[in-house]
Amino acid sequence: MTEPSIPAAGVGIIVAGLATGLPADLILPAFVGAIASLRAAEEGGPWARVMQVFVGTLLAAWTAAPVTLLAGEILPAASRVPVEMLRYPVAFSLGWGGLRLVLPRVEKLMGGAK
Repeated sequence: MTEPSIPAAGVGIIVAGLATGLPADLILPAFVGAIASLRAAEEGGPWARVMQVFVGTLLAAWTAAPVTLLAGEILPAASRVPVEMLRYPVAFSLGWGGLRLVLPRVEKLMGGAK
């Protein structure tokens, strides 16, 4: 059974992403990455889960293109791979990592986690 917050988050992400000029092809991999990271996140209410997915997806989709270009300049192995092929894995990784790795640190800085 899927979580009830997933359809609500998906519609909001598409509307907010396209309205702000987000690349439409990066929304889905970033969304899937954010959903995958929810498996390890602490349980929360449905609105908290929607906001986690919403923020994780938008952040990942907005930053995927610059991070892909940066990876091509920093890593020698990534420079041989076409940028178009790196966009989707980077968007997924940022969607997953944004919530899985960054969210606990933000909570700790704000005094929410002990």
